[in-house]
Amino acid sequence: MFASIRRYRFARGSMDELARRVDGGFAEQIGAQPGFVSYEFMDCGDGEIVTISIFREALQAETSRGLAQRWTEENLDDFEFTRTETLHGEIPVSRAGRDMLEPAHAVTGRKFASLRRYSLRGGSVADLMHLVDEVFADRIQQLDGFEAYHALDCGRGEILCISLLRDQSAAEESDELALEFVREKLGGFDIERTEMVAGEVLVSRTMAELLESAHA
Repeated sequence: MFASIRRYRFARGSMDELARRVDGGFAEQIGAQPGFVSYEFMDCGDGEIVTISIFREALQAETSRGLAQRWTEENLDDFEFTRTETLHGEIPVSRAGRDMLEPAHAVTGRKFASLRRYSLRGGSVADLMHLVDEVFADRIQQLDGFEAYHALDCGRGEILCISLLRDQSAAEESDELALEFVREKLGGFDIERTEMVAGEVLVSRTMAELLESAHA
């Protein structure tokens, strides 16, 4: 599987209205694209928005970026926001529970997510992902409130880990678990956490294919 993560700075408009439009429009369109696996729209606070799109193939994930740009231009001209960053990469490690299949809608159920970015300056990405697969992915899957976990290889030694949980307290617990794993198991790697972004998932769609674990 491959993921495309888009970050935006929101300057003008109602976040609730934006989420409603995404929920009733873009989420349905992207969910109908070939190879679609999952989509999340996050409100990270302070005007930051993050979206996560997962597809079976890299080209399908790349095509979703064009779809997002066109839909934004056609449907959100009364809002003011700018795209600040795009990340993409392969997902060698993934776990998901059946609760992920329940959509999150702008006016009903919501979830929480955290994104942790790491820079690997020494050691093998493949070896690190194997440890994540063998140890951490199984640990986080046991958390009460767990819904999904993905580890992305974004290239050039950059790794992005995404945790999706039922509520904020579970999200905070997953972050502590990640810190503990880095301290206990990754001493042989020259790795640094460079950023952490967290927020509420206002909109989500997921296909059953996400329930098939990915192993490094």
